[in-house]
Amino acid sequence: MNVTVIIPVYGKPDVLHLTLQALAGQHYSDFSVWLVDQGGTIPFEQFRNAYEDKLRIHYIDTPAHTTVSDKRNRAIRESAEDVVIFLDADTIVCADFVGEHMALQCAGNEVVIGYIYGKKGMQREELNYEGKLELEAFMRWFEHESRRIPDEREKYYEPVQDQLMRLQWPWAVFWSGNISVSRAALQRAGGFDHRFKGWGIEDIEVGYRLVQSGYELTLSRSAWAVHVPHEVDEAKRMQDQTANARMFLRKYPAMEIELYFLKVHDWRKVPDRGEAIAKAANKATVTATTSIADTLMQEDELTHGMQKIIQMVTSSYDTHFLLVGYDAKLFVLSQVSTLIDPRAMSEGLMNVSGKKVYRLAGSCMPFEALSFDVCIITPVWTMYNPEMIPHLLMEALRTSRVCYCLSPRTEILPLLAVLTSLKKLGRDIEYSIVDVVDQNMKLITCKDRGMIQVQEGGMLDDQGRYRHHSYI
Repeated sequence: MNVTVIIPVYGKPDVLHLTLQALAGQHYSDFSVWLVDQGGTIPFEQFRNAYEDKLRIHYIDTPAHTTVSDKRNRAIRESAEDVVIFLDADTIVCADFVGEHMALQCAGNEVVIGYIYGKKGMQREELNYEGKLELEAFMRWFEHESRRIPDEREKYYEPVQDQLMRLQWPWAVFWSGNISVSRAALQRAGGFDHRFKGWGIEDIEVGYRLVQSGYELTLSRSAWAVHVPHEVDEAKRMQDQTANARMFLRKYPAMEIELYFLKVHDWRKVPDRGEAIAKAANKATVTATTSIADTLMQEDELTHGMQKIIQMVTSSYDTHFLLVGYDAKLFVLSQVSTLIDPRAMSEGLMNVSGKKVYRLAGSCMPFEALSFDVCIITPVWTMYNPEMIPHLLMEALRTSRVCYCLSPRTEILPLLAVLTSLKKLGRDIEYSIVDVVDQNMKLITCKDRGMIQVQEGGMLDDQGRYRHHSYI
């Protein structure tokens, strides 16, 4: 069984030199290295001359716009080894790094997650390294600071005693900075999806496909590496991650993925509500039910309310409606193209001709901005944990030109609080409240004029929703 190490690079030749120095000092020496550049950002001839007697280095230069997924896939295609180790260019490995990965691979573990000291996630400070960019100096610094810079994923590893398949979302720890995968597993999962742009998510999405394909993830603390601290543009990363999270959800519109992004990445966090969202994350769930009448309102009152909504909405708009929460009279409207509902009963509607049905809560929607003319939210939202309501309403405003939200009078305050907070933060929110049948039922009509002015509409097609397509 042979192995190769694939390293996407983009500039920073001094740090890359440390990475290659550490690889040149491996106790397990029978491996090759692929450096995949984009636009010639490193002086490769210098690296070739420096390491020609120490490493078997291959170099690929791709166009400047190439995504990191494309870079990895290119090296996968051009290499031939049985095992592929993916390593970041700013990650310094221990002397037993390759050997430890190979020991587990040879024992039948086809997906191995290596430990990364110092690797940070979003919104977490990391230590600064201000010493010389020399391997010995850096490793001395690491030995002194190692206890202060554990792997960001340690909070997941410890509770399950390193048994990754006991995690709720094992695929979420599949970070490409230090992993090894058998070529057979990569080919079955299909490689990396080039449609993910910028930073983040493209690797855990491969992990998701690997787990769905039946592969188990194994943690190796012995195949450890150290991430070299550096400045990052947190705002740009958050922007990339948000877009990529929606891409992930478009491909696999499942509630487990929606709630994962709500819980772990907090990418739709309401400003100044961090603590509340964190509490919601620990208990984020929606009660499943098959009886609408049991959990919404009395059937006759609901029917009258829906008739009035139908009158109001269809008189102004005639295409592209998103319905959040099933209602029979609304669902059969020709304008309603898409339904989101978290309850098990929604699965029975997925084969209805001309309708797209997602079993989701709506806190993270797999749609582009202004994909719909109208979003209608039925009282299904009253079943949600309170901390999920801001996410639902903000996603409805993002994806639709106007949002109609039906609410029992006694439960309308959470919706008004979200809208008021958005206005205070400078969002151009317009809303009004009307009685639907009597004083016991209210209808909030709202829109984000700022969103409407800068975005264009357009419905999504089904591209990207297939599974296990091959990108390599």
